[in-house]
Amino acid sequence: MLVTGCASRPADPQPTPEPTATVRLGTVARAEVGARLTVTASIERVLTRAAFVVRDADLTQGRLLVLSGDPAPAEPPQLVTVSGTVIEFSYRDLSARYDLGSLGPYRNFEGGRALVAEEVTIWN
Repeated sequence: MLVTGCASRPADPQPTPEPTATVRLGTVARAEVGARLTVTASIERVLTRAAFVVRDADLTQGRLLVLSGDPAPAEPPQLVTVSGTVIEFSYRDLSARYDLGSLGPYRNFEGGRALVAEEVTIWN
């Protein structure tokens, strides 16, 4: 007696799924102007006494401009938590209020989101 059947081919290896970020990128970009936001990030650079840039993977393009009525609280790469209000950054509108100095360091932030700090905590 002869038995015939279908022999199955070994399955082709399946691609492994692409890793996905555990955080949603662009938190600041999704925030509405006027929304209150708290971020914890490291200081990338201090621009003036009232303006500094923080860096974190969860931020839009990894960086966020922070404006503060108080002097910049720390130096790079200190970790800070900043609570404040999301604004649309306009150098022309904010330069005098925050004594920003020359336009150069702010060009990449023009028209984007920034954070006006109401509270800054420095982590040692």
